[in-house]
Amino acid sequence: MAMAARKTVATVHEQVALGELDPETVVSPGIFVQAVVKIDRVATQAGGIKA
Repeated sequence: MAMAARKTVATVHEQVALGELDPETVVSPGIFVQAVVKIDRVATQAGGIKA
């Protein structure tokens, strides 16, 4: 879908250094991403994570 979009925004929980991720686990390559938004993780009362 990122290839067909005019603008792609990636939401992330944390940023890592270049080369720290396995390229096979990346869903949308960075060449298609125009903006990155960092969203903090918040623990819920039920024990899950609310983004």
